[in-house]
Amino acid sequence: MSTSEVFVLDLRDGADQPPPSPSGGVVVLDRADTLVEHAEVYLGLLSEEMVTAVVCVAVGEPARDDGPGGVALTAPSVLRNAAVLWVGDERGVDWAPGDAAPRPPERPGAALEDLVAALRVPELFDRVVELAEGRSVSPGVRLVSCAVDPAEEAAARAAAVRSLCADDQPVGEDFGAALVEAHVPSTRDGAVLAGRVHAVQLDVVRRLNHVTELARALGTPAALFGTRRPTEEIGKHVLWAGQAVENYRQVVVELLDRVDGHVQIGRPPVEDVLAMGVSPPVEAAGDQVAADLRRAVDAQLDAGAALPALAHELRLLSARTGPQGCTAALEAARLRGPLSLEMPEFPRWPLSLWTLPLVLSCCAVVAYLLGPGWAGWVGGALLAACWSGAGWLVLARRPRAEGEAGAVAAAPVALATFGAVAAVGVVGGALGALAQPSPFTSGWQVQAGVWSAALLSAAVVVLGWRSAVHQWRARLRLAAMHDAVVELTGLAEDAVAGQWRPLRRRRAIAAAADEVAAGLEEVATALRGAQEHFCAVPRGTTVDGHDRMMRPVPAELYAVVRGDVVEVCRCALEPAWPAATSALRTAPGVYEQRLNRLIDEYTGDIRRHGLFAAARADRDEAARDALMARVWAETPAAAQALRVGAGGEMTQLCRSGQLRYLSTSAEPGLLRFAPARLRRVVRDGGAHQGFAADLAVTWGAGGELIGALRLLPLRVESVRHDAGGGE
Repeated sequence: MSTSEVFVLDLRDGADQPPPSPSGGVVVLDRADTLVEHAEVYLGLLSEEMVTAVVCVAVGEPARDDGPGGVALTAPSVLRNAAVLWVGDERGVDWAPGDAAPRPPERPGAALEDLVAALRVPELFDRVVELAEGRSVSPGVRLVSCAVDPAEEAAARAAAVRSLCADDQPVGEDFGAALVEAHVPSTRDGAVLAGRVHAVQLDVVRRLNHVTELARALGTPAALFGTRRPTEEIGKHVLWAGQAVENYRQVVVELLDRVDGHVQIGRPPVEDVLAMGVSPPVEAAGDQVAADLRRAVDAQLDAGAALPALAHELRLLSARTGPQGCTAALEAARLRGPLSLEMPEFPRWPLSLWTLPLVLSCCAVVAYLLGPGWAGWVGGALLAACWSGAGWLVLARRPRAEGEAGAVAAAPVALATFGAVAAVGVVGGALGALAQPSPFTSGWQVQAGVWSAALLSAAVVVLGWRSAVHQWRARLRLAAMHDAVVELTGLAEDAVAGQWRPLRRRRAIAAAADEVAAGLEEVATALRGAQEHFCAVPRGTTVDGHDRMMRPVPAELYAVVRGDVVEVCRCALEPAWPAATSALRTAPGVYEQRLNRLIDEYTGDIRRHGLFAAARADRDEAARDALMARVWAETPAAAQALRVGAGGEMTQLCRSGQLRYLSTSAEPGLLRFAPARLRRVVRDGGAHQGFAADLAVTWGAGGELIGALRLLPLRVESVRHDAGGGE
C-alpha cells in the first residue's frame, strides 16, 4: 500500500462531512462515544475505491463501563479490520510498559494535535496502518517538533516583505542587456538598401567615379590632343554628379521620413516603406522574448532585487528598447543639404606668368647661340612659335563649366603674352649676337645649349599644365561628395538595421517589459497591503505562560521565508508571461487577486504541512536543508527521541486509570520517524550519521515532527464491536 495524500475528517462536533470524492488515506477524528452513530460514514469511506485506508482516532471513552474489566471502546463492526487509535486522554501520562508508576507528562502540550500532524505524512500513515493490523491500539508518543518559532517566522516574513517592497534595492547593471542583444542585433544584417534607393545610389556612385576618371585624364596628353578630350565634358559631368548626390540625399530623406513616420505614428503603411527598397521587418518571436525576459526577472529576484526597483528597470528597458524612430538621422540628412558639386575655376594661366621670363630667356639664348645669321633668327623663331603654340594650346584647353575656353578665344591672349615675349627674346638674342659673338665656337657646345633650352621649355610646359591640373583637382570636392554619400548610406542603413528591421522585436520587448513592470508594481502594492495579516505574529507564542524572548531572525530562516515569498510573487506574476507573449495587457486587479489567493494558500500549507514541506515553497532546497541543519543542531532532544525503544518512556495518550485496558502480553508496534530532509542533513556529516542508515526509521516527505510512535494493543475484552451500525 502506498498513500499519496492524507485527508483529515473531524466528526467530533458533527460539523465536517466526508469529502464528496475521498481519495488516498483518511484520518477520522471522532469521539469514542459516537463511533457507532457514525458507522455509515465509516462504511462509506471504506467502500470508496479511491480510499487506500482509514485510520480512526477515537478520543475519550464510552459513557458506560460494563464488565469486570470494563470496556474502553465500543466501535461499529465496520471498523473491526480497520486501524483504530484510542486516545483516552489528550494530555496522556509519561509511562513505560512494566512501570507501575505513570507520571504527569513533563512537557504538557498538544499531543493529540501532534499525533494527527504525524498521521498526515503519507509514509507514516501507511506504517501506522501496517503496524495496527486492524486492531484497536493505544498510541504512545515521544515527539519533538522541528518547526521554527512562529514569532521568528512572522518576523522573517515581515523582513522579506520589506526587502521585496523596498524602493532602494539595486538591480544589476546588465539587466536586460542580454535580452536586447539577443533580439535586437547590433549588426547591419538585412539592412542592405535595394530598389529605388539602391538605384539612385548606384547612379551617384557611377557619376562620381566618372568625374574622378575625367579629372585623372586631365593630366594626360589626351586632355590636350585627343579627339574626345575630358576638358570638353568634365564641366557638365561635375554638374550632373552634384545633382545626383543631392537627389540621393532627397531619396534618403524620404526613406528616413517614411521609416520615422511608421515607427512613430504608424503612417505611412509598411508597403510604402518597402517600396523604397528595404527589407520587411523581422518577425518577433514573442514566446522567446517572454521566456528570456522571465529568466532575467527570475535571476534578479533570486539575486535579491526588490519588486519596485525591478519594475523601474523594466520601464527603463521598455523606453530604451522600444522603437525610437530615426528623427536624429532624419534631421542630420536634412541639414546635410542641399548638396552640389561646383566646377572649380581652372587656373586662368595654366602656364603661370612667372614662366614669361623663362620664355624670354630661352628664346634669347637659342638666337644668341645660333649666331647673328639666319640660323639664329630661324632657331629663335621656331622656339618662339613653340612657346606661342603651347601657351595657345593650354589656354584653349582650359576646362570650364560650359566646356573648353576654345582656340579662337585663346589665340589673341597667347600671342599677346607668350608670343610677344618670345619674339622679344628672339630679337634680343639676335641683336646680342651681332654686338658680341658667342664665345662658344664648338658645334657640340652650341647644340647642347640649344637642346637644353628646348628641353627646358618643353618640361616647363608639361609641368606647368600638370601643376594647374593638380591645383584644380585639389579644389574639386569629390572626396566630400563621396563622404556625403557614405554618410547618407550609413544613416539609412543604421535606421533600417536599428529601427526598421527589428521594429516588431523592439515592440515585443517594450510591450513585454511594460506588462511585467505593471504586474510587479501591482504585486508589490498588494504585498504591502497584505503585510498586516500575512506577517502577523500568531496567537499563543508563549512558553510556560511567559512571553518568548525574541532573538534576531536567523539567516537560514530568512533565506527560506524570503525564497517562499519570492515564489509566491512569481506565481502571482504568472499571467504576465502569456500576456507578454501575445503583447496583450492583463486587466487591472488580476495580479492583486492572485497574490491574495496565493498568500492564503501558502499560509494554509504552512499550517497544515509546516515550513519545511509547504506545497508552494521556494525551489531552492539548499536553503531549507540549511535551516533544518540549524534546527537539528539546536534541538538535542530530537536525537534522543529517535533512539527510544518500544519499552521506553513515552507519553501514553490515556489517563493512568485507563492503563488497565492495555494488553501487557501483546507485542507493541514501534514506529520511529523523521522528515526526509533531515536524512540528507545527517548523512552529510556529524555525530548522527547512523540515523541515515537506520532501516527502522521512516523518513517522511513532509511534516515537522521527529520522534517515535508506540502502538500498544488494547485487551480483547476492552473492545466491543456493535453489530448494529455496520451490519
